[in-house]
Amino acid sequence: MPPGASAAVIRFSSLGDVLLAGHVPSFLKRAAPERRVLFVTKERYAEALRGHPHIDRFYALADGTSDPAAPAPLGMRAGLGDLIAAMKREDLEVLMDLHQNLRSSRILNAFPSVKRVLPPKHSMRRRMMVHARWLSPLPLRPLLETYREACGRTPDEPLHPWLREALSPREMGLGRALLDAEELSRGVVLLGVGARWETKRWPARHFVALGTSIERDLGRAVRYVAAPQELAAEEVRALLPESRRGMLLTLSFRGLAALAAHAAGIVSNDSAILHLGPALGIPAVGIFGSTVSGLGFARQGPRDEAVEIGLDCRPCDVHGKRRCPLGHHDCMERLPPNLALAAVERALGKAIEAEGTART
Repeated sequence: MPPGASAAVIRFSSLGDVLLAGHVPSFLKRAAPERRVLFVTKERYAEALRGHPHIDRFYALADGTSDPAAPAPLGMRAGLGDLIAAMKREDLEVLMDLHQNLRSSRILNAFPSVKRVLPPKHSMRRRMMVHARWLSPLPLRPLLETYREACGRTPDEPLHPWLREALSPREMGLGRALLDAEELSRGVVLLGVGARWETKRWPARHFVALGTSIERDLGRAVRYVAAPQELAAEEVRALLPESRRGMLLTLSFRGLAALAAHAAGIVSNDSAILHLGPALGIPAVGIFGSTVSGLGFARQGPRDEAVEIGLDCRPCDVHGKRRCPLGHHDCMERLPPNLALAAVERALGKAIEAEGTART
């Protein structure tokens, strides 16, 4: 991309994908600090990126989900036609289409003379991993490596913890206030217990067993976290002794991000919470059941880990399902907490090693 170009990054949904796409403006700015970067997404996800240090303006597709009383991201919110009309007033030289669907193609077609960058999505290979496993398709590398290369960067270029800068001082303070001094001294590991799809959820009893082991064997503090109305949160709450139910927190996305900014690490199902790790610069351990790490959504950060067991029926879907097609959910039921504990220990060990190297 020529220095000084204006670039628009397009990724409408979903939250986890938008969080990963949130690294692209940082790659673009690192390549050319004077470049103006626009971000096109749905209204509900623009809120997650609000305050991003490397996004100059948002073009948010209206969906009526914003809280009128909440701070609004800098930019405009409208229907797709009005967004395109407004973008025509920008000095656009590059369109990066990370979504590659009908909506994004409408934007591209409205700018026939603007350079297009379409990073490979590998949709066919992902479908082969699900429906043609006997062909042994090769696993995909982490998605952020693909995004780096699309921006002209090296695949191993360090990530910028953009979300840590996007959070306001007030939000950071509220996240800090959820933890006491003893927890901060020991280092807190957040356990993200929820997921949109049932086949992506590790059983609540396994999360509680892991939390107990992290406290006992690693000496770390633990908090269980989930979005409001998550069924998994109630399952965890029922398993915790009454005196320890305060360890479970249900928070909005930005509230959860502000809490995670003070954590030593994250353990999560294959959901949006997992991608808080690289966005905040802390290690993240992903637990994979009906999906697999080879789909390209694991190990985005240098200290990240993935936990999974080998079964002939995995993966059964690219995104997850409401229930196990075979009725047993063995991919999660049989994944033992001690396997996740070992991954947490490795991830935290790499983080400590990286901190020591940075001080020398």
